[in-house]
Amino acid sequence: MSYDHEKQKLTNYESLDNPKLGDYWQEMFCPYFLVVDVKGKDITVLSCLGGPNSYNRKHESCARIEVDKGHWTWDLTKAMVVDREWMAKAVKYGSIEGFCADVWNSEKTVQMAMEWRDWKQKEIRKQIQDLEKQFNDFTGWSILKDGIVA
Repeated sequence: MSYDHEKQKLTNYESLDNPKLGDYWQEMFCPYFLVVDVKGKDITVLSCLGGPNSYNRKHESCARIEVDKGHWTWDLTKAMVVDREWMAKAVKYGSIEGFCADVWNSEKTVQMAMEWRDWKQKEIRKQIQDLEKQFNDFTGWSILKDGIVA
């Protein structure tokens, strides 16, 4: 399969205008970020661009975890919400026209995004259960429930 630069450029512009679950931005197999959720103008990504070793994104988290030499995975806790402007700055050159990264969207990249969504749903469920316990303890409802004998 040959690389069609013009076709890829159109795909890149389309993805910037209309990001989709599973859009995986990379340059020469070096990961930039993965789109894991899109809600209106808010785009949630797992980004490999930030962190203490980053040149200009030290304040952003890096969701990349080195497993061993040549293998890495995502730290699902480090998702961040960005906008299209952030995306454009990340994947386009600043001084010339064009993209420094390309987007892929495949069954595999959508599966990676769905893994984050499953993890996030479980985390939200845990938070709800913790809040329900706090509510019951605070209001005394847990004592009343435990004291009721049928």
